[in-house]
Amino acid sequence: MRGKWVLISVSVVLVAVAAGALSVLRRESAERAAPAQPLAEPAPAPPGEVSLPGKILAQHVVPVGEQVSGNIDSFLADVGQDVFEGQLLARVANQGLEAAREAANLSVQSAQERVNKIEGDIIAARLEASRARADAVRSRGEYERAERTYRRQQVLHNAGATPRLTYERSERDFQKAQTEYDSLDTLARQAESRVNDLGLELQNAQKVLDDKKQQLEDIQTNLQGMEVHSPVAGVVVSRSGEVGKPHEEGAALFEIATDLSQLQVAVEPEPPVLARIQPGQPAMVIVADLQGQGIPGTVKEIRNTVVHVAFTSPSPVLRPGMTAQVRIPLN
Repeated sequence: MRGKWVLISVSVVLVAVAAGALSVLRRESAERAAPAQPLAEPAPAPPGEVSLPGKILAQHVVPVGEQVSGNIDSFLADVGQDVFEGQLLARVANQGLEAAREAANLSVQSAQERVNKIEGDIIAARLEASRARADAVRSRGEYERAERTYRRQQVLHNAGATPRLTYERSERDFQKAQTEYDSLDTLARQAESRVNDLGLELQNAQKVLDDKKQQLEDIQTNLQGMEVHSPVAGVVVSRSGEVGKPHEEGAALFEIATDLSQLQVAVEPEPPVLARIQPGQPAMVIVADLQGQGIPGTVKEIRNTVVHVAFTSPSPVLRPGMTAQVRIPLN
């Protein structure tokens, strides 16, 4: 009797297990037969901040070299180099000005030689005039003495107090002295007139020389303009042109950044993000060279699709041309 109940209990358990297994198999079959339903994706929430890579630029940039034209002869400064005010940055050659300078130099030399010659002639003429006047003065003294002797002999002759031969000799001596004096005085006057003429000629020659020098100075000034000097102290942030190639007037050869404490980062966000950025918004500039230190900045302006974020540099390590990451909270 006891074995019968044991058998019945085992049978019940087996039936229950079989029923449970069958139920599980039916449920799995039903699930496999049913079509899969796609899961609904939640709409992404609008970000509150955007992070954009950009390039550090200077806020204050001075263009240099717009007033020169010609072939670039040499560059003496590179991008990234510190320069001081007045430093020679480049040379630009102009064949026309070089030829004009050579011609002006020759003109100045010729005019100077003429001035030097006239000055030499004046020295010689003055010496000659001095000698001629000295001879004329000496002759005048002899002439005056001969005249006094003649006048006295004339009175004595009229009074019958001197021989006729003595009177006639004094008369001849007087006439000879007079002729000699007149001749020497004329020569002295001519020599003195020559000095005056040379003086006027020297004035004209000096004026020509001054004009030639001014022309040369003007050409040299223009040539000095072909030497490009830095008008400010700063760092070269750009350079254009090639050595041996022409450079047109009006184009800057260099751009020099000044006041490197005031910098900016240029970033270019996507149009949807750009629409949510306005000038005056706060921003944060992060530079890897400062170990990720955040630098407060402000959206300075938006040019076309480029956003410029201005900030004050906390370190001289920061230079134009370096990269940075800019974080801007969006409106």
